[in-house]
Amino acid sequence: MRCFFYGVLLLVAGCGKPVKQDQPVALDKVPEPVMKAALTAIKEKFPDVKFHSATLRPNGVYEITGKSKTGKVHDVELSASGEVLEVE
Repeated sequence: MRCFFYGVLLLVAGCGKPVKQDQPVALDKVPEPVMKAALTAIKEKFPDVKFHSATLRPNGVYEITGKSKTGKVHDVELSASGEVLEVE
């Protein structure tokens, strides 16, 4: 009987929702509309920024990060459709 109880306990404990986290995305795997919008948005404010990484958040927002020639880090947040949400 005890084995049955522990088996049910393990089954129930394993049925929780998976923890979603930010996922790194290779720049060449970012959808084209998203990347084009990011480039346009960043070049307007910070023309010398070069992108080096991208992240996809669980809510579908992309964050693309780059550095200027002086080493300052800038981010662009975009929806999956390419709408610019924020430029930092």
